[in-house]
Amino acid sequence: MHKKMTKIGKNTPFLWVLWGYLLFFCCHNTMAQSPYSLNWPRESIIIGTSSVGIGTSILLKKNKPTLTEAQIATAIANPQCPRFECFVTRNWDTKAQHFSDVLLWGSMAVPLVLFADPNIRKDALTNSTIGIEAYLVTGALTNLTKELFQRKRPFVYNPNAPLSLKMQTDATSSFFSGHTSYTATGCFLTAKMYTDYHPNSKLNPYIWTTAALIPAIQGYARVKGGKHFVTDVVTGYLIGAAVGILIPELHKIKK
Repeated sequence: MHKKMTKIGKNTPFLWVLWGYLLFFCCHNTMAQSPYSLNWPRESIIIGTSSVGIGTSILLKKNKPTLTEAQIATAIANPQCPRFECFVTRNWDTKAQHFSDVLLWGSMAVPLVLFADPNIRKDALTNSTIGIEAYLVTGALTNLTKELFQRKRPFVYNPNAPLSLKMQTDATSSFFSGHTSYTATGCFLTAKMYTDYHPNSKLNPYIWTTAALIPAIQGYARVKGGKHFVTDVVTGYLIGAAVGILIPELHKIKK
């Protein structure tokens, strides 16, 4: 069961969040003034382009060859990684891996807590669209980059990691970390949207600090688990944070 959930999370985590947003949209009307506005030609471009990117990445991954035992043996004998992060090839912690999966699901659902605010809840259509777009953009950037770079995960070089995992297509999808990018998007999206609705709130510094810490913890867990190199999680953090901030900013009403 855990393996099945993990596999789903790697391929289409944004679909679960999309479902959650649509549930909120169906239950609430858009009545209050929002700091954001929708422009449907723009939204169509963002959603359409991101969907094409995700679809392309799925096709690339489907047709990607897996590593052979000979290639894996060569990789273990001669790890191809920068010196400063080759230490990760010795990491293999299944508890850290499981923790990172749980943290991924929890952090991706974090933006839904915004709907507890009546003002944000009344703008459900606009805010749901922004959230969906943020996750779609993150998904497209993350998965396309993974399949274009095809970087081996650290555990490929680790003789203690299961051979069966090394021979899966996901074994060469290390750069960059999707767990970290999705987590960062969810956290920074939440902080950005709350701040835009409540620019003078005393909670803002604490919200932003929390938004910055959670993806960092996620990145640490992915490195400790042997699933990603340091550069994978740093890049995922920066990309996810940028998307989480820039997508809402793109929709702000200019005064």
